[in-house]
Amino acid sequence: MIVDVKQLQDLCQGVLTRGGLGEEDAHIVTDILVEAELRGRPAHGVIRLPAIVERCKSSGRKSMRLARDGGAYALIDGQENLGYLVAHRCTRTAVGKAQTRGVGVIGGFNTGQCGMLGYYTSMIADAGMVGVAMCDSGPRIVPWGSVEPVLGANPMSACFPAGKGQVLVDFSPASVTHEQILMAIKDGHPLPEGTVLDADGLLTTDPEAGRRGGILPSGGHKGYALALMIQLLSGVLVRAAPVPEPGKNYGIFILAINSSIFLSRELFQAGVKELIDRLKGARPAEGVGEILIPGERAFREREMRMQEGIGVEDKLLDELGSL
Repeated sequence: MIVDVKQLQDLCQGVLTRGGLGEEDAHIVTDILVEAELRGRPAHGVIRLPAIVERCKSSGRKSMRLARDGGAYALIDGQENLGYLVAHRCTRTAVGKAQTRGVGVIGGFNTGQCGMLGYYTSMIADAGMVGVAMCDSGPRIVPWGSVEPVLGANPMSACFPAGKGQVLVDFSPASVTHEQILMAIKDGHPLPEGTVLDADGLLTTDPEAGRRGGILPSGGHKGYALALMIQLLSGVLVRAAPVPEPGKNYGIFILAINSSIFLSRELFQAGVKELIDRLKGARPAEGVGEILIPGERAFREREMRMQEGIGVEDKLLDELGSL
């Protein structure tokens, strides 16, 4: 069913407030989930609501704790609150630090899954700054040369203000994400070859077998190194579990950079535009109609869905209605 954006927001808000969140917290989580839907990332969208409600019921809502605070940095103990709320708090803190100190470096720990990481770096770019974010999770990626999952899917994102838009980089070093596996199971589709292992360490395209096994790093040893780097920065460095159990003591690393510490905002924006123009004007390969900038497809889809609505499966809508 195609659902109007405002209707979907109201539905999410109602589910979350009935599930135990206050109005402000429910608004934050709703905005993150609906934004994922708008950008064409349904695996991070409203399909997450039932699990979020269950976590709210089991963990409740506690006050986050400022574990450390300095001029340009802070460390936030999430106190087992939803990752969405902890990441949002870390991002707001990073922006505030960068506005006064030029840079904001924020760590968060003792939390869970925080959804689409690009949401938070977009928040920083909306404030006119450069945003970088990384987070870890429970074991999903196998180390290069191994068949045992040790590293999380460990996404990273960077976002740069670009005139009226943004350059948004948002990806995981996993060959496929856990969300893509779940979507493949739901849709009955096989996974791409060479992306997952079954529980015996053998290559498979069966998403159910891949869910019980492990995910290969994208790009071989390079993806492995990137996943390790992210887990060190967003896990070990910020007091999160070095190898977290699923859903327990995940970490997040947020960096906001005010470009004015290096050059004027006008000069920075001019440089961004020059590079984008050069990329867009590069000679395309045969059969390619347009060179896209990272994030461009997602923001185009967002504009289209804002006008036309968001497609949500009837079964999921029924489940959300019952909640």
